[in-house]
Amino acid sequence: MALYPLTGARKLIFYYNVVSTTLWFCCFCRFLILLPLVGRKFLPAGIADFFHVVSVFPLIGWTLVAALAKPSFTLNDLWGLFDAVRMIWMCYGVIYPHPKIAKHTSYSFLILGWCIQNMIDCFYHGFKTKTRTSPLWLFWLHHHHFYLTFFVSCISEMILVFLSLGFVQNDWHELALKACILAYVPVGYFLFGYLRGRKATKYDAFMEKRNRGRVQSQELPRVQQPSSAVAR
Repeated sequence: MALYPLTGARKLIFYYNVVSTTLWFCCFCRFLILLPLVGRKFLPAGIADFFHVVSVFPLIGWTLVAALAKPSFTLNDLWGLFDAVRMIWMCYGVIYPHPKIAKHTSYSFLILGWCIQNMIDCFYHGFKTKTRTSPLWLFWLHHHHFYLTFFVSCISEMILVFLSLGFVQNDWHELALKACILAYVPVGYFLFGYLRGRKATKYDAFMEKRNRGRVQSQELPRVQQPSSAVAR
């Protein structure tokens, strides 16, 4: 695969994806090491601060792409912004004010889901920015991991928001948490539909075109031989 020279804007986006992939990978490894050693109840003490800081990076990435590489926007682009803001809200609006809920098993699943999702996505975008293509296995992972990570993350977040209601003291904060719980199912439905639609337009359509091209290239053209009469 060729490595293409990058302009200033794309170079910055590439470096962001490299740094983000590294940080999410470090967070994932830290999770895998600490969980068997200390258990889920003591896991937040060893990973929460680092995990919450790394969770801010998707918003930084969305802002960089919006400012440097996006000449125009569509409504579908706002899903990326929503996802980044949702992660910050979960960390600093739900978990940070109520640290006791981080001892629940759902917090471990939340870390697992977010780490897998962002490791794959950042690695894919960084690879594609530098080479303008990607290996087929990485392309497949980028467009299919949501079948696992979406449900793991969504269920974990709903449980944590529900648990935080038992500790919240501010009325406005409690109202925001209740509204958040009510919004999860309809918003999650539309988000899942968007992810499936993105897979259909970017992965399924590409693979169908690729397979069709292979079939056409393997079919040999049939050349009809003209019949000729030989005079004797």
